Amino acid sequence: MNNIKNKIRKNSIALMALTLGVMSPAMLTSCGDFLEIEPQNETVLENFWNEKTDVEAVIAGCYSQLQSEAIISRMMIWGEYRSENVVYTDEDHKDTNLEKVLKENLTANNGYTKWEDFYSVINKCNTILKYAPGVAKVDPSYTESQLKADIAEVTAIRSLCYFYLIRTFRDVPYTETCYEDDSEEEGKQAMALPATDFNTVLSTLISSLEAVREDALEGYPLTTNSYSSYFNTGRITKWAIYAMLCEMYLWQKDYDKCIDFANKIIEHKKQEVKSMKSLFTQDDFANWDGYPLIGTRYRGSSTQFGRGFNQIFVEGNSIESIFELTFIKGDDNLASNVPYGNFYGGQDRKPWVNVSSYVSLDEWNATYKVFDKQNKGLDMRAYENIAWKGKEEPDYINKTTASTTNSRLIAPTANDFWSSSTWSRQYSTFGMNHDSRNKANVIYYRLSDIMLLAAEAYSQLISQESGDVTSDADVKNLYNAFKLVNAVNKRSIGEQVLKDTLALKNYKTKEAITNLVYEERHRELMFEGKRYYDLVRRSQRDGNTEYLASKCSNKDTNLQSIIQSKMKKMDAIYWPYNLDEIKVNPNLHQNSAFGSGESSSIEAN
Repeated sequence: MNNIKNKIRKNSIALMALTLGVMSPAMLTSCGDFLEIEPQNETVLENFWNEKTDVEAVIAGCYSQLQSEAIISRMMIWGEYRSENVVYTDEDHKDTNLEKVLKENLTANNGYTKWEDFYSVINKCNTILKYAPGVAKVDPSYTESQLKADIAEVTAIRSLCYFYLIRTFRDVPYTETCYEDDSEEEGKQAMALPATDFNTVLSTLISSLEAVREDALEGYPLTTNSYSSYFNTGRITKWAIYAMLCEMYLWQKDYDKCIDFANKIIEHKKQEVKSMKSLFTQDDFANWDGYPLIGTRYRGSSTQFGRGFNQIFVEGNSIESIFELTFIKGDDNLASNVPYGNFYGGQDRKPWVNVSSYVSLDEWNATYKVFDKQNKGLDMRAYENIAWKGKEEPDYINKTTASTTNSRLIAPTANDFWSSSTWSRQYSTFGMNHDSRNKANVIYYRLSDIMLLAAEAYSQLISQESGDVTSDADVKNLYNAFKLVNAVNKRSIGEQVLKDTLALKNYKTKEAITNLVYEERHRELMFEGKRYYDLVRRSQRDGNTEYLASKCSNKDTNLQSIIQSKMKKMDAIYWPYNLDEIKVNPNLHQNSAFGSGESSSIEAN
């Protein structure tokens, strides 16, 4: 037990020094205090859980481990790389496991199917939940409200990890018991649990979050810590828990509750920006139908755009942010986002993955399979998402190579992607932060994401399955869905005087408005680790993989028939359990789509 405890504390302290600055000054000073108490190899459990700073130290360790390469790379790969957005590029690096994922040649011995780092965070959370109440009994400074807030924060971190696991593997071992045994082998045996089915885990996560949501802090006060301004978006708050519940209820098909939590967040954001005149004016609210979204146009300029992109992705922790894993820009001594630097490259480095032609050439070729034709070639997301070398040659993905440089885009001529001499990309040093120095934040939830989750929920409340909707209730739900999509879409158009480009008259059926929501989520959240999970959620609801397979197969014309064939089975849209997990856990049975799992990928029909 002592060795495991030493590891927990040692990892928490070492990683905390590199963490994003979202921890309190007290947590940082407690590290030295602890190390001065006694040598680490003499630390015993009873000497650790005695004061609130002990609890804070392990919470810091949870956030620090979320920043690890193992976890960030999997969050992105699991949520994005089987979709149509990205393809493999073998420039400077050969990652066979990554190549197989991107080519839909997925096997149970692929390294990206390993999940132990997620369970390590889960175990830290379970440990805190077990011992924190005891600390409150012996440390008078650890108040009941602080204890409850910590329990809410840790419950949310644990729930986030499980939510990634079930969306990826469907059924996974679930436990709320912490492992503290000295022996790694005995620990594996103790954790050799059968997989709990997706719906049971999802319901448990929702119940857990519902039980603590009002105990979480609404915001963190500014302190002398130079990084405290990041606390409200870089740590779990009540609003982050609301966002998680909003999405989880959508997966559970409880659409009314999804909308209810989305509305709470939207109203909170409206109140939050009322006094921020430097960021918002009444014109902004009018432009986006009353939603507090950051516009793309820079004030005082009729040609320069990218304001929202700059604040959300380049600077990070914007007013639209609800929860994101923060990496402090401009300080290479603090933690960096290594996976984003590796996968997406930068100013002087080739990426490991790149944009599929299906996405990258959509605006240039005016095929409008991704970016809507009604936007007249002026959807700035088509220019913001990708850094281009030149005609038909994408260089890297902007959203993941953010530096501190303002990104001002010169608006192109309508329907003219490249030939206009007025179009240019003004990023003087935009891609500097790359490789081990990448500082792009991992955004879990932002306002437009929540708005589009609510739009999807409204679309699914429409009871009339075919034909133009006619009942008052269905018409209202359709309009509510459209209004949310339209606001997100309109704020991205590169015009000085904005007007609606999407037309409600074109979306009269449940199928049409549902497809519009998915198309807008695709445009808005591209490369953010959301796309594949959106497609999986739709397959769960539809009871088939037709929509998912048709979309994913667009990533590469050479792989279309293979992907469509492999993804016919519902089981095949999830990932296989890693072969090592199967070997050490006799209660875990391989996903049937992957055969024995020894070497076989998905069997095509």
